[in-house]
Amino acid sequence: MSQICPISKTCACRNVARCRTKEAGRLFLWFPVQHTLIKVTSYLHQFALKYELMHERPGLSLECRPGQSLEIAHNLAKLLAPRELKETQVLFIQGTSQPQIHDFSDIASLERFIKLNQSDWLVEMLAKERFTSYFQPIVLINDTSEIFGYESLLRGLDEEGNLVLPTPILELATETGLIPQLDQVARLSTITQFSRYQVSGHIFINFVPTSLYDPAFCLRSTVEAIDTAGISHDRVVFEVVESDNHQDLAHLKAVLKYYRNAGFLIALDDLGSGYSSLNLLHQLRPDFIKLDMELIRDVHQDLYKASITEKLLEITHKLNIQTVAEGIECIEELNWLRERGANLAQGYLISQPSAVPVTITPHFDSIALTVASTHSQQVEQRVQHQSESERIVAGVTQRIRQSLELDEILQTTATEVRQLFEVDRVVIYQFEPDWSGLVAVESLAEGCMSILGFHVMDTCFQSTHAAYYQQGNTRAIEDIETAGFSPCHVELLRSLQIRANLVVPILQQGRLWGLLIAHQCRHPRQWQQSEINLFNQLASQAAIAIQQSELYHQLQQANQELQRLACSDGLTQVANRRCFDDTLNTQWQWLAREQGSLSLILCDVDYFKLYNDTHGHLAGDDALRQVAKAISQTVKHPADLVARYGGEEFAVILPNSDIERAVAVARDIQTNISALQMPHPHSSVSEFITLSLGVATITPHSQLSPATLIAAADQGLYEAKAQGRNCVVQMDCKDADAR
Repeated sequence: MSQICPISKTCACRNVARCRTKEAGRLFLWFPVQHTLIKVTSYLHQFALKYELMHERPGLSLECRPGQSLEIAHNLAKLLAPRELKETQVLFIQGTSQPQIHDFSDIASLERFIKLNQSDWLVEMLAKERFTSYFQPIVLINDTSEIFGYESLLRGLDEEGNLVLPTPILELATETGLIPQLDQVARLSTITQFSRYQVSGHIFINFVPTSLYDPAFCLRSTVEAIDTAGISHDRVVFEVVESDNHQDLAHLKAVLKYYRNAGFLIALDDLGSGYSSLNLLHQLRPDFIKLDMELIRDVHQDLYKASITEKLLEITHKLNIQTVAEGIECIEELNWLRERGANLAQGYLISQPSAVPVTITPHFDSIALTVASTHSQQVEQRVQHQSESERIVAGVTQRIRQSLELDEILQTTATEVRQLFEVDRVVIYQFEPDWSGLVAVESLAEGCMSILGFHVMDTCFQSTHAAYYQQGNTRAIEDIETAGFSPCHVELLRSLQIRANLVVPILQQGRLWGLLIAHQCRHPRQWQQSEINLFNQLASQAAIAIQQSELYHQLQQANQELQRLACSDGLTQVANRRCFDDTLNTQWQWLAREQGSLSLILCDVDYFKLYNDTHGHLAGDDALRQVAKAISQTVKHPADLVARYGGEEFAVILPNSDIERAVAVARDIQTNISALQMPHPHSSVSEFITLSLGVATITPHSQLSPATLIAAADQGLYEAKAQGRNCVVQMDCKDADAR
């Protein structure tokens, strides 16, 4: 039977099983695409792990000693991309038995399989029901001393009885699929503890709709516990966590219908934080909505939050839905919500959550927010302007950072800034190390002259202006005609159609990378301080994007060089043995699926030891380099690979090549080596360096391995040497197996 922490087949919330992957068994893996299978089999080959391929779809299985399945899963997690990790499916069967039909319901993603095996502490906590509930009061907003009810908040308990906050519990339960079990434990814990304290008012209980398969069956124990505790159904409010993505709306409606038919009330939690808020409001028609605490935070001074919250309160008032404002932390938030018609309040201003429900809460008088109208308008204008500036910077920044290509970043910056400030021209001027520079990017209004590529050689710039801009200073010129410039300077600016300009430095870790410049070409312009501030912010964001682009390209170059070094033979610069093995395995898997032919040439320099003894190792190294170059020039197809197989031996992999092409390539290699005419006076077959070559071709399939092809080509090379060297011998793979 499978052992990936299986849950009861009837209801997920009823059973918590422990993982058995520390025992011996068989691991089954199914992959989303063939490419993933090739990556995994290359890893398995690298560590000499035996496996069996599946034929119906990309997949394999392998025997695992105790604990090995999890070790393999962890290594694959480092190898695969995040999407591959989610879409690769896993089944672990304990012992040596084959999977049965009922086992396939326990198949999990590789990502969840790993998480399940890291969840022992949570499984233990669930199995022993080491949980408690804290209660936070919900009060009438116009009389905060009157408690309407309590929200139950789950807490875990470790082995020593210390509190475990809900965040790590919920995150791990979500990742491992243990939400159904956690949800049931939380409901029952709430009911048990709430009834123990005999407090009046409503009890708000969170629940996750997707954790319930069949409401009538899954919630039976919850209803029984409520009835046993003697809690009236109309005092119980079940909260749907709105930030959860309710893809199965029909199922959610069925759950809520069951609750309503039983006389319970419904709340939509965290309105404003999740998916399709207003649509859910229309579809579910709750008795309460709870405004998300992030929406409430600073609502009295954030115009965006204020506008959204006012509309939500207006809608719920018309629909006769009661509102609970969560997370209130200051009197200003409370008063703002009072004035706009919220019904209930909850938050640290009133009371923190506690293990024993509080029965007394403070009374806050209704204090009108009366501020002098002039001051109020000034504050509102300042907040609105700041909010608008933040919105603009955020929007432009997002568009600037959509690319890591430097040219795209610069062009997007120039275009966005010109459109935003409605100027005639925006240029980005980039410095060279000698402080000369050129206009690298330009965004131009219609009818204005282009200065793209304009090069400036100002030998005095470093001493006159560099320090000024390097300190982050800007320069705003309203009109060049009245700015006090020298006549020759004014003439230069006129020739470039510049009447007014705004110059802001682009700094990279204290280095002056360039300048972001706005030009008004036809008329003077009075630059506002708010414009200059915004211009500076955008230049800073552009500088960050430029730095990220430069670092990205440096990293790309470093990775490419590391990849080249890892796959190249240091002496000959062709592929090394590791690259040969990886490529052969990859092509084998691919062509086994495509039923294409795969050819291999193994060749050896004849009497190379005598050559080294005669000419020395330095000359021998040079000869190998020339041989490798000649072989590489012979091989034409992009998928073909030339590799140094070892010592003076080379290999050529020819995918999708039949034996006729392989033999032709081998003879062309012979011809090109002969054309080098590298003297070899001690060779018994020629006065020049020659090669012996073995050639083999096969159509790969799952019952064979690449070793079959290597053995055949190697046998051909052996026969070529036996026949006197300096020749090509074709070997049939069946003959090689027989030998």
